This record gives sequence, C-alpha cells and structure tokens, in this order.
Amino acid sequence: IESGLVKIPFLPVSDNTHELTMPVLRNLYEHVKQYLDKKGRNTRKKEAKEEGTIFSEKPPQIPALVKAALDQFYNHYKDYCDNLRSKGEADVDLFSKPPVFIAVCNNTSVSKEVYKFIAGYEFTDESGEVRKVKGHYDLFSNYDQYDRVKKKSPTLLIDSEALEDGGQISDDFKKIFSSEIEEFKKEYARLHGHGSTEKITDAELLREVVNTVGNPGRLGGHIRCVVSVSMLTEGWDANTVTHVMGLRAFGSQLLCEQVAGRALRRMNYHLQSYDKEGNPTEDGRKIHTYKFPPEYAHIIGIPFKMFKSGTVSPVDPKEFTNIFPIPERQAKLEITFPNIVGYRAEFLEEKLTFDYSKVPNYEIDGTKFPIETMMATGFSEVEEKLEVKTVLEKREQELIYLLTKELIKYKFSDDDGKPYFQKFQGLKTGVEYWYENKITLLNIRETKYKKLLYFHDPKVLSEHIAKGINPHLNTEEFIKPVFNYHNRFGSTKYVSGITSKAVYDTKKSHLNYVVEDSDWEAICAKTLEEIPEVVSYVKNQFLGFTIPYIKEGKEHLYYPDFIVRVETRLIASPHLSVPTNSIRYLIIEVTGMDRGGDKEEKKWYVNNRWLPSVNSVREQFDYPEWFFIEISKDIRDIKNQLLDKIGGMI
Repeated sequence: IESGLVKIPFLPVSDNTHELTMPVLRNLYEHVKQYLDKKGRNTRKKEAKEEGTIFSEKPPQIPALVKAALDQFYNHYKDYCDNLRSKGEADVDLFSKPPVFIAVCNNTSVSKEVYKFIAGYEFTDESGEVRKVKGHYDLFSNYDQYDRVKKKSPTLLIDSEALEDGGQISDDFKKIFSSEIEEFKKEYARLHGHGSTEKITDAELLREVVNTVGNPGRLGGHIRCVVSVSMLTEGWDANTVTHVMGLRAFGSQLLCEQVAGRALRRMNYHLQSYDKEGNPTEDGRKIHTYKFPPEYAHIIGIPFKMFKSGTVSPVDPKEFTNIFPIPERQAKLEITFPNIVGYRAEFLEEKLTFDYSKVPNYEIDGTKFPIETMMATGFSEVEEKLEVKTVLEKREQELIYLLTKELIKYKFSDDDGKPYFQKFQGLKTGVEYWYENKITLLNIRETKYKKLLYFHDPKVLSEHIAKGINPHLNTEEFIKPVFNYHNRFGSTKYVSGITSKAVYDTKKSHLNYVVEDSDWEAICAKTLEEIPEVVSYVKNQFLGFTIPYIKEGKEHLYYPDFIVRVETRLIASPHLSVPTNSIRYLIIEVTGMDRGGDKEEKKWYVNNRWLPSVNSVREQFDYPEWFFIEISKDIRDIKNQLLDKIGGMI
C-alpha cells in the first residue's frame, strides 16, 4: 500500500454515534447479527417442504442499520462513479470500466435478502401472476423504471444456492450475451478439449460472469455490483472493485485482509511523473520522480484490528453445586406458574380510539445508527464523508401512507389475512398523530431524520403504533393468554441444575439454594426469608419461567428474577385466620430489566400483555392473582419497597 502497488483503502474512522472504540460501519455485522437469519436458503426450503408449505419470495428482510449503510455507501459509490478518479486518479475516458461494488454476507439467506433489496426481485401474487419489484438503487437495479428486466442486469448474486438454482442464466441472457458466450466456449475448448463445451452448465457460465467482472467484451463486463457469501475469499480478483461491504463475522485478521484484498488490485500501472512538491508534472517540466498515481478502495463492515498475544495460565477446576427441590417442602412451598407462549387480543368494537399517553416513544437511536461516517486512510490527510441522502428526499405523506397500509396488513386483517381497508382513513389519523408526537430522535437534531423510518421493519413499526389504538384492549377483558400446548403450567418440582456460582441457603423455598448471579439476588433472598407475609419464593434459575415479548419484529423471552407467594391479609389483620383467597403471586425483577437494551419492551409486555392475560383467566384455572415489581435503583431499600407493594395487593 505504501509503495503504491495496490489501491489505498479508505476505512470508517469516526461517526456521529456513541461508539467509543470503533465506528458502527467499521464493524457492521456485530451490530446487526442478532437480527439476521441464521439459516441458509436451502435449509429454509427444506423446512418449508417438510411443513408442507410453499417457499415464496417476500419483501427483503434486512435490518434498518444495514439499509442505512447501503444507502450511504451507494450514495458514495454513485458520487465516485459520476466524478470518477477526481482525487488524483487517472482521468475517466471512453474506455473506462465502471467501478464495482461487492457485498460479502454470512449465509445464502442474508445474501438473497441483500440482493433483493439492491437489485429487485420477482414473486407470485395471490392470483398466480408473476410480479417484478424494482431494486432500491437505479445503478444496481436489475429492473428498469417500468419493472421490466434490464437486458444487461448490473447486479449479480453468486453463492452456493445461486449456483445450484441457475436462474440468473436465462434464455434471454444467453441471447444477449451470445458473442461473449462463444468467446468463453472457445477458451474453454482450448483448455478442456473439443467437445467439452457441450457439457458447460449454467453454473459454469455464472462463474465465468464473476471471473470476468470488469473485463469489456466478456460475460461480466457489465457488472456493477456483486453480492456473495464466501466466493470472495477464494482468490477471485477484479481490478475494478472500489467499494466493499462486509456483512459477516470476521474472526481473524487474515480473513479481513482476504476480503478487503478483493478491492485493492490496481486498474492500471502507468507511471506518472511528479515534481519535488509531489504535484503531477507534464511533459517539459522538471521531473523529480516517477510513481503510480493513487487509486482508492472504500471499505465498510471489515474490522481491521491487531491480535493480543500471551499465554493462559492453568486454573483450578471449579466446584459445582446441584440445585434441586426438597421433597419434604413440596406440600407447603411448591410454586406453580402459567406457561405462556403468546397473547391473543380480541377486537370487540368497530370504533377506533387512540390514546398514546401510556405508550413510550419510538426511538430512532442516533447513538447506534450513523447518519454520517468519516472515511480516512493512513497514507494521506484526505477524508471522505458517507451520509444518508436518498431517504430524506421522500415526502412525509408518502411515509404515513405506507405506515397505515402496513398497520392494516399486520394488525387489522381477518383470520385469512384479508385486510380491513375500510379502516384506512381512521387509522391514518392515528398514524399521523403517532408520527408527529411519538418519535424521539436520539443524538439527532433535525426532525427530517424521522424519515429514517423507511429503513425500519414495518412489522415493528405496526406493533408500536398498535399499542395506542383502542387502549381498552390492554385490560383483562380483551387480552387472553396462549398457553404452551404441551405444558400449561410449570412448577418448582421439575427444577434440576448444576452451577459453579455462589449459592444462598434457603428455608422458605422449595429449592435447596438460590443461585447468586450477583450480590443483589442473595440480598433479595435474605429479605424474602425475613418478611412474614412471604409464604414461599423461588429464584428463576433452571425454572423455565418466561414472559414472551416482541422487539423489532422478533419474538424474545424475558426471564424475571423471582416468583413469590404471599399472604396479603396478614398486613391488614394479623390476628384473623387467613382465607384461601388471600394468596397472591408477585414477580420480582431485582437486577434490572434493561439487560440487552430491551427494558421498555419488557416493561410494556409485562404490564399490558402478560399480567392482564394471565389474570383474565385465573378463575377459570383456579390460581391467585399475579403482580409485578421492579427493584433496580437502590437495593438498600428493598424491604420497604416489597412491603409497600405487598400492602397494595390486598
């Protein structure tokens, strides 16, 4: 790099987020990996076949942060393409090859979704008609403005699933590239012998497209964008690559270098003369030296970093403790709990009402979502900026229309998926209010960046907007639980586990110990042992007690810390016998619900879904009423907080 034998790489060095060690776009995969599909396309197709369902294309499902990264990187690519080699590189001319953008993904499912977003896709609608959807970027879209397939598609998908499918090598492709295919066959016959060309498969043609990217007159000469999985670590080279985006794990420096190296091969090796000040010279001027003019590569998502060396000292083996229920305690101290896997909302009224007073704001987090990223290289003081542009040009009414349509699709459709379009105008009013009043821009000043919602998952947005529609649905009357089909109720009698952590001995628990994940669990257990109103309690370790919730369109499970059974009448009149209906269950969160950054979602689903649904059927299943308390600010006052909560449960 220093001697100019390869291109100079530009890497993200800073952005407007709160990341302290590395810009978000420098290590993109680590910020989005939990939202990416973990299974490849072939696995998904196999699962669909086993389930007896049809595997069909759907709108691209990629995280909002990936969409924003693509938007910024594409804008930079387009500017670079329109003003090719404007920073000291060789001038663009009639014979210049288009720069190439490559995206390296972690599996075939993710590569397909990125490909659909960039290049467009086809799907079969309910009537059986094949429809085409244009890609998001004009230079990369394989479909024109009228949704017709371009004669020379600029974007190529190359991975194991694409090679097996061969759908990109159509009859039209073979007609358009007939001369290039003939040239390939001549070369193929020279290497493999006459008659071998008859065995050429579509997969081999596809590989030839990849191998000739950037070579005019060859099968890949027209390609501007390549979306791949692992092909780009196998020695593939094209000297026209100027932009590389990594969307996969990089476990070693070598892998970083392999992928980034796809962009570092120079386009030309013509020497340029320079004077003593380092300025290019023309014929007749005094020449100080000759060297190659700079060429640049722009790289995001590839986290270059140095290894830490050293040795690991041997450690003593850990001591383990068995956690189990004590049979003699079961009759008095056993705790059972409803095993809920979801919730069912009953829409009993046609009227639409809106109340967002108890709904937390939807956050567009600029501390994690870069809208500006500076690119720099270690070999010059030149810096370049990536920034969000395209989405800001859209109209707000267009976004509100889209949000309303998606809200109807996900929340106001019948059991067969038929949408209630007659509710559109009424729902649009609520969406407009939500857009104006319930969006918080964190670390972003200008309100125009609300339009970043275009990048967000519509299912997630619909889930949030629906929280303020017909708020009576948050009462016990309209929210019902969905029980685990096989095990409706869990119990402490099924607990069995082993831990290497410290443990706290118990007396009021069906289990022998409380596992101390932190000092706070032990303090909570000690306090529960001391409170007379507590009949029994259990730490949620090996218990399997979960509260389902949804964040960003994906289902998650929240594990509260404790379940406590209390006798509430003891507080009001300790001398009276305690009737059976005085028993209450209390869920305690003691270490903080914000682990994982999901506090708002967990809190909302506990108070507005789990508790109302469980308590709505308690008479049907004959169990006590459930309550919840979070103790996360000051453990020193835990006893008073618990007593106040128990007193309010009468």
